[in-house]
Amino acid sequence: MFRKFINRTEELSSLHRDYQSKAFSFTVIYGRRRVGKTELIHNFQQDKPHIYFLADRRGTRSNLYRFRKKAADFFEDFEPSLETFDEVFNYIKTKWTSEEKLVIIIDEFSYLAQQDDSIPSVFQLIVDEMLKDGPFHLILCGSSVSMMEKSTLAYSSPLYGRRTGQIKVEPIMFRHIDEFFPGLPQDELVKIYGAAGGVPFYLQFFDPKDKFQDHLKHNMFAKEAVLYAEGEFLLREELREPATFMNILFAISKGVTRPGEIAASSFMEAKDLPYYLDTLIRLGFVRKEHPVTEKTTTKKTIYRIRDNFLRFWFRYVLLHKDSVEQGDYTPAIEDVNKNYNTFLGETFEQIGIEMLTHLNLAGKLPFRFHKIGRQWGKIPLAPKGQNDYEIDIAAVNNDTLQILFCECKWQDKQVGVDIYHKLKEKASSVKWLPDRKEYFGLISKSGFTDNLKKTAKKDGILLLTLDDYMGVNV
Repeated sequence: MFRKFINRTEELSSLHRDYQSKAFSFTVIYGRRRVGKTELIHNFQQDKPHIYFLADRRGTRSNLYRFRKKAADFFEDFEPSLETFDEVFNYIKTKWTSEEKLVIIIDEFSYLAQQDDSIPSVFQLIVDEMLKDGPFHLILCGSSVSMMEKSTLAYSSPLYGRRTGQIKVEPIMFRHIDEFFPGLPQDELVKIYGAAGGVPFYLQFFDPKDKFQDHLKHNMFAKEAVLYAEGEFLLREELREPATFMNILFAISKGVTRPGEIAASSFMEAKDLPYYLDTLIRLGFVRKEHPVTEKTTTKKTIYRIRDNFLRFWFRYVLLHKDSVEQGDYTPAIEDVNKNYNTFLGETFEQIGIEMLTHLNLAGKLPFRFHKIGRQWGKIPLAPKGQNDYEIDIAAVNNDTLQILFCECKWQDKQVGVDIYHKLKEKASSVKWLPDRKEYFGLISKSGFTDNLKKTAKKDGILLLTLDDYMGVNV
């Protein structure tokens, strides 16, 4: 495995701004496990005086004793016999006499809060009475998104309103994946992204010198591999009883997307489903979709797995768990070889949305859109069974009455004029503003036929490949 710090410029800038302010600063950093929070902190702290402490699950007293030793070691002092966290912070305040800010980091703060309900109140006292008037930058970091929100960000938390900054560390975007694998062909990058997503820790298991199927054999479909068990660990990090959540995610991974169908496939009452879906959405594991031209209150709602790694894990790893447990990865690999290109169709759509969003910020599109997503609905007067349409991406500006319809094609052959004509036909069924100005776009893995290029020049069609995205800076 390799280690490389990739594209956290906004997060680092936020931390540096907080640190460089003359006043006390307090940053909350949170995000799913393995996403790169600790690497971000280490990169930030390296040229600054700092006390870094990694909490564990052994309870308040054990962590307290380890923390006070860390503090004493920093000051090259004998370990003091202090029995509370506020006493240790008071010791730090007394010993730190420099005007330069001291960075104090409690990593996996969520472990402390999980074990001891009083911890947020203790740290409220520490902030209010010991640190806030001094040259300190406190960072509380945690991998349990739900616990960090509850203990530091929620209105009910004693720490509410005291932070000067908060950073939710998200998986990196596709456009930065090539920095992990310089020179790797783009279709290989998409394959890796479809399985690992933008989580740096997962990406480290993919060696660019090896074949994609070999990565899967050794890192996903081997029972001793870290990523084989990671899907379940990821859910247990956030959820005390993950079984129902796993049933829901497994159902969605098989293509069940409508609420009633998800409930039935998950062995539960439909009335109980919203709580579970809302929790999965809040954690960033699932996304709720509705046609982009309709209000968010529409009943046309579907749910998809947002997290690429979990989508792959439930679709391929969990599905073939029985054979993998017996040391046989063949059924899983055969399934990937047969169906992975189809699976990547949805991944490529999401990359397409990311691409258009980036080009929108860069001012590289015919108009600036305000909203982007999928579009679907009914075809008027068409016979039942043939009266549904789906458009991969639609982007709208309600003020200027402009709309862009776009199809994404993850296929080995070039996209031809027929795809454009089918897109125009589907767009004619979209019920939106009657005086709208329509634009059309196609995003292709393998480029476009000469005939389509000629038509695009005449009709003003937007033709895009990954090359048009990877080289564009905002």
